[in-house]
Amino acid sequence: MIRLFSVDPGSIWKSFLLLIALLFPLQDALAERVFFAGYKGGFYIRSEEEGGMELRLGGAFQTDYRYYFEDERADNRFDIRRARLRFRGQLTRYFRFGMEYEFQGNETDNLVDAYGEAVFGPSALRFGQFKEPFSLEWQSVDKAQYFAERSMGYYLGPKRDIGIMLHGSLFQDAVMYSGGFFNGDGDDGSASGPEEDSPEVAARIVFSPFKRSLSSWLNGIQFGASATYANIDPLNIDLKVKSTGMVGTDTSLYVLTHNTKFGVIQDVDSRRRIGVEAAWAVGPVLFQGEYFSLTYSDLEASGDHPADAEFSTWYASSMWCLTGEHPILSKGVVKPVYPNHFFNPEAGTWGAFCLAARIEHFDGDENWINPASYVSVEEADAYSLAMNWVLFPMARIVLDYTHTDLSNPIRVRVLPDGSADYIDSENVITCRFSIDF
Repeated sequence: MIRLFSVDPGSIWKSFLLLIALLFPLQDALAERVFFAGYKGGFYIRSEEEGGMELRLGGAFQTDYRYYFEDERADNRFDIRRARLRFRGQLTRYFRFGMEYEFQGNETDNLVDAYGEAVFGPSALRFGQFKEPFSLEWQSVDKAQYFAERSMGYYLGPKRDIGIMLHGSLFQDAVMYSGGFFNGDGDDGSASGPEEDSPEVAARIVFSPFKRSLSSWLNGIQFGASATYANIDPLNIDLKVKSTGMVGTDTSLYVLTHNTKFGVIQDVDSRRRIGVEAAWAVGPVLFQGEYFSLTYSDLEASGDHPADAEFSTWYASSMWCLTGEHPILSKGVVKPVYPNHFFNPEAGTWGAFCLAARIEHFDGDENWINPASYVSVEEADAYSLAMNWVLFPMARIVLDYTHTDLSNPIRVRVLPDGSADYIDSENVITCRFSIDF
């Protein structure tokens, strides 16, 4: 046997360590050249290569003080409304992902979003847990809401669910579309019933016919429609409609669940929702309005014949930027206001000030109200006035006053002696400090 060469394992190890020591500074230099960080709508780390890897880190924190004018309410309090952490990014230009976690935990099961996307030009296929496509108000992010809470129509629409959705745009964003199939029973923490239910079909389409118009009076017009349909299990009947002052409390202005005051609902056929929306951004003013309807068909309570339960609500709102900022409608949603001048007292700039007003109406199905329970009303009308002080794109203060008239008395608390307090109207002031980065 002829030995061509011999190798000392110890020398190999020493050579490897020396190579690492020599390349380590070069590796740092390459990393600094290939990746960079910054802030644009959130903190990001991005590869220098176009269409390469990207990670965005963001979050939201909202703290409220809520004050009620009614003596019957014992709910005046400070509250953490939201405390969220978000991750968004892309692996390549063809694959994106998103995750969002809620630490507050009062109204969620903590996992808010968890999805991936495959991108095909102006379209993308999303899969996982995320918002169902429905409603302008629901699709617009929290910091683009100019009142303390979304309208009563929010409670008639779908929320987040697990499913798959195709979404995208046509004709240079003149048409935005989204549609998909979902479990139909809410986020991952929701329980499914014993009946076999079908996936929920949900879709939303938005038209901006004058988007490319040179007229500032026309290019900010958009309108759209949404719908969902599913055959559901009785356990999926869980309707709790709330006014602004009832959010975060056990009080609602209409309650319909599978375990009603009439007895357990033994059967149900389907659930369908319809939404119609319109919005117009012109100069420093934004107008928007929506109509929602929700129908449970063929509800069958113990000892009763099947009957439908029908609900509807609408709202109309306006927002005026007193400091001259222009609200923007883009890709079918309302964008947050970006101040012309950030808050800087030394330079004499104070951010943006926006005044918002809203009127809304709710119709509940009187046939599913038990008058002795005092938990549901046939009608409710609410009026809101809000001032938004946007100090920076990621920080603002909201002062909201909402008055709600109720057609029926609602029980708000039971006293130690067994008596109860009721309200037929609600007046509430909400002061919120919000950081959303």
